[in-house]
Amino acid sequence: MEFIQLSDEQLKEHFNNANSWFVGLYMESFLNNFDKLSNEDFKLEFASDLKSSEPYLINNSIDEIKEMVNSLYKIISAKKVLEALNMVILFESDEEPNCYAYEEAKYLRELIKKGRIKLPY
Repeated sequence: MEFIQLSDEQLKEHFNNANSWFVGLYMESFLNNFDKLSNEDFKLEFASDLKSSEPYLINNSIDEIKEMVNSLYKIISAKKVLEALNMVILFESDEEPNCYAYEEAKYLRELIKKGRIKLPY
């Protein structure tokens, strides 16, 4: 497993590319499948599955979804999981997916802090 460096500005850029709600709702799934996500074929399949099953992505192209997947993968690869979850929690929006993401990010952050979810680093 290869880790990367991200500046604060790059983290913000990848966070924005992935979208706050996507980071909050899918971080746990990415953590659970992190090793598989290093495979480009798996990433494409994952993005296709998201396209067909996630109502918030219905209007996104597969390339846009792949960019979201790649951005979240890079956040994890840079060991910035807790920082990204905190960004979700601090993100202010009344839109439906962001409300769910906020709750999921708080819950996941607590699971990580208690050692119930292991980070890949």
